[in-house]
Amino acid sequence: MTTRLPSTGAPALDAAPATTCRSDEVVVIHRIFRRLFADAPRLVRDVEPGDTDRARFLAKHLHGITTLLHVHHRTEDEFFWDPMRDRAPACGLHVALMIRQHQAVSDRLDAVDVLIDEWATHANAAAAARLAAELDEVDRLLVEHLADEERDAFPVLDAVLSDEEWDDIHRHARRHKPPLPVFLLLGLMIDSVPEAERDEWVATQLPAPIRVAYRVIGRRQYERALVRLFPDRAAAAFA
Repeated sequence: MTTRLPSTGAPALDAAPATTCRSDEVVVIHRIFRRLFADAPRLVRDVEPGDTDRARFLAKHLHGITTLLHVHHRTEDEFFWDPMRDRAPACGLHVALMIRQHQAVSDRLDAVDVLIDEWATHANAAAAARLAAELDEVDRLLVEHLADEERDAFPVLDAVLSDEEWDDIHRHARRHKPPLPVFLLLGLMIDSVPEAERDEWVATQLPAPIRVAYRVIGRRQYERALVRLFPDRAAAAFA
């Protein structure tokens, strides 16, 4: 039976490598970005004017999430779009859209990084409003892009990339030092998995040493990081 590439009607290549749905691994990363950038505008708006200590702390976090997204998109640009264009030519319009969306998000992230530094210096209300509005726009663009990518690009990439190529992508990604605390990222990743699937996901997707480290020290570090980022939520949880 001939399969069809999404939204194009183009038949899948006969020579496409046999592979599993490896893009599901990237969807987990996307969930982290959705959460981080949905929370970011509120983090800025909740800072009291003049509270430069809180602003400087959050500035480091915000720079971390913009750097993380830049790195993620550059990895996709390097490994996804040329093979998709070459091996599924009928999907060229989807590739062009992904590239345009990445550039639009990148431009906004560059603007955000400038505004973060301006706001962190004095934590004044006007700078906070500008930064929060720009973060709102990043969140809007990102939500649209991630949905488009998961719907239109990932099924094609699963069809045209081999497991060996997916492994190369993961090895490349691991060479980058995370710009956020490791256990914060790991905790967000675990919590992004639906609760009914979480235990199985942890057991099958995380190496044993990482599972042990997270259980022994990582979970506590993750929870402390969340309390520091969202003290109001922590207070409500323990009320």
